[in-house]
Amino acid sequence: MISLKDMKIQTKIIMAMVLLLIFIGLLSFWASYMHEKKSLLTNMQHNAVILNHALIISITNQKSIAEKVNLQTLVEELSLTEGIFGVWVIDNSSRITSATFREQAGEVASSYLISDALQNGYYVSGFDTKLGEQVYSAIYPLKKGNKILGAVEVAFELREYLNAQTSHRIHLAAQMKRDIRIMAESLSSSIEKMQYINELIHIQRLVDRLCAESEIISRIMIVDDNSRTIACNDLSRVGTIADDKGVKAVINGADIYTRLAPSQKIYLVDMPLRIGDEFKGVVSIGYDARDYYTHLSEIFRFGSLISGIGVLMGILLAFQVSNPIIKPIQRLTDVTKKLARGDLTVKASVSSRDEIGTLAIAFNQMAEDLARSKEEIYQYSKTLEQKVKQRTQELELSNQELREIQNELMEASMAKSEFMSIASHELRTPLTSVLGYSELLLTRDLTESQKKEFFGFINEESVLLSKIIDDLLDISRIESQKAFGFVKKPVNLADILLKDTKYYSRAEIGRRIITDMEENLPLVNADEEKIGQVIKNLIDNAIKYSPSGDIIAKAFVKDNKVWIAIQDHGIGISQKDIPHVFDKFFRVKQKETAHISGTGLGLAIVKYIVEFHDGELDIKSKLGEGTTIGFGLPVLKDRDLNE
Repeated sequence: MISLKDMKIQTKIIMAMVLLLIFIGLLSFWASYMHEKKSLLTNMQHNAVILNHALIISITNQKSIAEKVNLQTLVEELSLTEGIFGVWVIDNSSRITSATFREQAGEVASSYLISDALQNGYYVSGFDTKLGEQVYSAIYPLKKGNKILGAVEVAFELREYLNAQTSHRIHLAAQMKRDIRIMAESLSSSIEKMQYINELIHIQRLVDRLCAESEIISRIMIVDDNSRTIACNDLSRVGTIADDKGVKAVINGADIYTRLAPSQKIYLVDMPLRIGDEFKGVVSIGYDARDYYTHLSEIFRFGSLISGIGVLMGILLAFQVSNPIIKPIQRLTDVTKKLARGDLTVKASVSSRDEIGTLAIAFNQMAEDLARSKEEIYQYSKTLEQKVKQRTQELELSNQELREIQNELMEASMAKSEFMSIASHELRTPLTSVLGYSELLLTRDLTESQKKEFFGFINEESVLLSKIIDDLLDISRIESQKAFGFVKKPVNLADILLKDTKYYSRAEIGRRIITDMEENLPLVNADEEKIGQVIKNLIDNAIKYSPSGDIIAKAFVKDNKVWIAIQDHGIGISQKDIPHVFDKFFRVKQKETAHISGTGLGLAIVKYIVEFHDGELDIKSKLGEGTTIGFGLPVLKDRDLNE
C-alpha cells in the first residue's frame, strides 16, 4: 500500500480539495439543517401553544359559565395569554363594558373596525393602534338570533411580526389571523353563553368543532386529574386511561411538555387545565407535522445534491489546479536530466507567469549562465592577452571619467566661489544702504517727511536683504537634503495667485499685473505657503527682467494639471541659456542684465518646490519679446479627498 508521502503531488492535491469540499459541504448542510429544524420546531411549538391556550381558555370559560364567573374576570384571564395585547367587550352602543385595562370600562370605543362589526354584524379583523402601539385586532359580534347585542375585540402584539424578515411575515400574518379569529370567536361564544344561558355545551362538542374547523390540528384530548380521557376527537379514547408520558409529566407538575411523534407525524403539546388555581386536568393538542417532515426531507435531498455537486466540482477543480503545476514540473525534470548530461542548449518552456513559470525562467537563466560561463572560460583561455588589453582600456576609461569628475568638481568650486562673490555683493548692497540711511537718521536733523522717506528706504532694503538670506537658507537646506517641512492640503491655486497679485498691486511696482484665470479650477494637494513662494519668485523675476509692459498671470487646466503661468514682455532669454535657468547660481549673462542684482537661486528653489509636489515646469522665451514661466500641479482626485 502506497503511503501518503509517496503519493504524487496531483493525487495529494485532489484528495485535499475533495476532503475540504466534503467537510465544508457537510458542515454547511448540518448548520442549515439544524437551524431549519430548530426554526420549524419553534414555529410549531408557538402555534400549538397558542391553540392550546385558546382551547384551555374555552374550556375554562365553560367551567366559569357553570360557576357564574363575571365577565371582567374572564377578560383578564384571557389577557394573560402569550401574545395577547388586550381584550375588550363592547355593547351595541360602542361603550366598553369590560377590558384588559380596567380604566377603559365605560369609555366609548372609537375604532372603525368595531363600528363595522356592530353595523354589519360580521367578523372584522385588521391592523389598528391601541394605547400608542401597533396591534392586530379581531372583532367578533355578539348576537342573539339576528339581533346584535355587542362585540368582542381581541388584539395581538406585533413585535414578532415587525421584527421578522419580509419573507417570513406572510406566514406570521396568516398564522396570526387564524389564531386571533379562534380567540375572538371562542371569547364571543363564551360571553354569549354567560349572558344567555340556554344550555351547557359539552366539552366534547367543543373538541369536535375545533378539530373540524382547523386544518392543522390532528388531535385534541382532554384528560382529568386522574389521567382519564374525558373528551377526544378519537371517541375510542374517551373513558380510557391516558398512558402518555406528556400527560404524566403535566400531572406531575410540568407547565408544558412538547414532543414529536415521528410515526404519526404530529407535534404534541400538553398543558395543565386549571380553573383559578385549582388543577383540573390536562389539555393535549396534536399539531400536524407533515409539512415539517416534508420540509426537512427536501432540505436533506437538496443538501445531498449540493454535496455531490461540490465533490464533483472539487475533483474537476483539483485537476484544473494540479495540471498547470504538475506538467510544467515534469517537463522541467526532463530538461534537468538533459542538462545533467551536458546539453547546455536545452531550454525549459515557459507557459505561465506564476511560480512555476518563474522557476522555468530561472532555470533557463541558469542554463544560459552555465553556457556563457563555459564559453567565457574557453575564450578567456584563448584570449588572455586580449583580456589584459581590454582591462587596460577600461582603466584608461575610468581615469578619463575621474578626470571629468574632477573637472566638474572644479567647475562646481568655481561656481560656488562666484556665488560667494555675488552673494557677498548682493548682501553688501542693501546692507550698505541700511547702514547709510540709519547713520543719516542718527547724525542729522531731518524733517518728518525725510525721516519717513529714509525709513521707507531702510524697510525696502531690509526686505531685499531678508529675501536674499531666505534664498541662501533654502538652497542650503536643498543641498544638505533637509526637508522644507511641507504641509500639504487641498488648495485652490487661483486663490493663492489672486492673493499674491493683490500684494504686488498694493506695493505699487509701477506696472499692472493682469490676471487671467479659468473659473471653477479643481483643487490640488499642496503646501499653500511654499506654492505662494514659487509664485512670488516668478513674479519677482518678471518684474526684475521686464523694465516696462504689463505682467500677465494665468491660471488654467491642461493635461489633468492646474497650471500657473507668469508672462512678461521683457528682455527674454536666449535658447542656449534656457536649459540652465533652473540651475543653482546660474544667471543670464547679457548686457541688459549687468545692472540687475540677484543670486541665481530663485528659480532653483522654484524647481525644487514644484518637483516635490510632483509638478511640472515649463518655460518659453524669445530675446527682446519676453518670457513665460509656468508650473503645473496634479489635480486632486475624489478618492484623495475622501481619504
